[in-house]
Amino acid sequence: MMVKKDTNTEALVNTTSNPAPAANGLDTGTVKALVTEQEAMVTLADGDQIHAVQATSCLLAPVIGDTVLVFRGPDQSFMLSVLTRNADVTAEIGVTGAKDVALKTDGRLALSAPDVQVSARRMTILTDSLMQTGKKLVSNFSRSLETYVDKMLNARTITTTAQSRSSAIKETETLKAGILVQNIDSIATQNSEISMITAEEDVRLDGKRVSVG
Repeated sequence: MMVKKDTNTEALVNTTSNPAPAANGLDTGTVKALVTEQEAMVTLADGDQIHAVQATSCLLAPVIGDTVLVFRGPDQSFMLSVLTRNADVTAEIGVTGAKDVALKTDGRLALSAPDVQVSARRMTILTDSLMQTGKKLVSNFSRSLETYVDKMLNARTITTTAQSRSSAIKETETLKAGILVQNIDSIATQNSEISMITAEEDVRLDGKRVSVG
């Protein structure tokens, strides 16, 4: 006597013992925890929790609470973009896995913000023309070196305070002033091959002792 198999029951048993793998493709989810700077645990819309890596094209680094677009692959999942953000945190822009990043444009590049901070171990600026305009400029350096072919300085008031100051002029130094006042606390010396003092009216030397020759 042959026993007839129930194909419907057998199919149900096979389905229960071997559940179908999760579907691959695009989905949305919420970042629940950060594993590393580029990896996170994401809870999908259907309730599944997966491990996802920030894709190279996702320039905005995800944070906890972000709603992200996820590609769920057979071996690895990726966060493609950040869709919404409610957390009050600083937005971090970067390219995952890139050591060097270049920003190029054939036209104008504008950066506008109430406060701009730049932090770098070394900074190089190459330009044909550099213009700085502002109300206040403050520079703090341990050492400063400036090299110019021609330098012109136009200011209403210049104040210099230094522990010591040295100037070396190879050819000619010319000073033109309405009034010249020099106050030396200790000693003033001048050494030259030829010295000339020309005055339209008076030349006065005042001291306890005046030596000539």
